[in-house]
Amino acid sequence: MIVCLSGTPKSLKEGFIRECGVEVYTPFKKYFPDEEQYLRFDFKLVPEKVAVVQSMYPEQDRKVVELYLALEALSGLGVEVSEVVILYAAYARQDKRFLIGEPISVKALYQGLKLFGLNKVITLDVHTPLPFIDIGFHLVNIIPHSYMLSRAKLKIDLVLAPDKGAMYRAEKVAKDMDVTYDYLDKYRDRVTGDVKIDAKVLDVVGKNVVIVDDIISTGRTLAKAVEALYRAGANKVYAAVTHALVSSETITILSRSGIEKLLIANTIEQRIELPEWIQVIDVSKTLCEALK
Repeated sequence: MIVCLSGTPKSLKEGFIRECGVEVYTPFKKYFPDEEQYLRFDFKLVPEKVAVVQSMYPEQDRKVVELYLALEALSGLGVEVSEVVILYAAYARQDKRFLIGEPISVKALYQGLKLFGLNKVITLDVHTPLPFIDIGFHLVNIIPHSYMLSRAKLKIDLVLAPDKGAMYRAEKVAKDMDVTYDYLDKYRDRVTGDVKIDAKVLDVVGKNVVIVDDIISTGRTLAKAVEALYRAGANKVYAAVTHALVSSETITILSRSGIEKLLIANTIEQRIELPEWIQVIDVSKTLCEALK
């Protein structure tokens, strides 16, 4: 059985039933007047061993608390949790101290999962896998971009990482597709957050290029990358992003950049209507393979 908490998109629940061939269960949940959460499992319906799935967006804080409540409730029932699948991992961006006085939020948040005897964690393109490994988890981090691109049937000549630190993602995707890969020069001001993108040194003239990344929110950084690649002579610029926090602002910013198509995984329930150039790819099959 797969226990799908409230952050799990409906399309993924349906995909688990279809691709994994297992039963999906969601516990009862309500809020008290002070907005604290209450969770309850029907002990008659829950088997001795389950996997737990949660996506921590939107309302990240609530989704994190819900995961901890679910694990404690299952522990109280004597149910073994074989693995936790974290679709979108909240607070995973801060994996190191960039400025004095900052917390390593990914460590602060997820090391508490060890209290429940949890050893295996499956993540879907977490921002940086290393902190989870340092905590002591057996981590399976799925990079879904190759699968997403194969489903979209796009002709790609070059795979690009948004910066040097994300080269491992571009390298994996490029090898799967048997094409070349590289990275963009990105400079971010750690205080203001302003980003500058440089694609001048890349040979992209006449090429179809895809930028692969883990997350998009406002779309400003991706839009700057797309514009820089077109200025450098690219033919078509695509992007494949695992976690898309799409808003109307995101759509406006990216549409102005001239991006050909944006592929996003169904790790987050989209709350607005998406234009045709944004394609949602169901990744339940890749998750089921990791759960076997």
